[in-house]
Amino acid sequence: MKRIERRETFRMPFESTVSCHILGSGKKINGPLRDISILGLFLETDHKLEPGCRCNLEILVESKHSRLRIEDVDGSIVRRDQEGIAIRFDERLEWFAMVTLCSYKQKELLS
Repeated sequence: MKRIERRETFRMPFESTVSCHILGSGKKINGPLRDISILGLFLETDHKLEPGCRCNLEILVESKHSRLRIEDVDGSIVRRDQEGIAIRFDERLEWFAMVTLCSYKQKELLS
């Protein structure tokens, strides 16, 4: 059965690291970011966290000569699958334009 895509925002593949602090549990998960949008992200992880869990995120974007750290992004786990978890932000990601610029920079470095 083909999955129907219902998400309306542009998602961008992106190489970065995410730290996900599960609120109320003291649990912290680190992993690679698969993609990101202005409304959420997908974190690759083996941890089986349930939808509805509240979390606080830190997104670390590294380049050859600099680093961008986006902190205190609150959200909720909305979906999980075998590859990881989807997290929806409580508020639109204010730094999304900067993440987009960093993506172009990463592509330049890899070329």
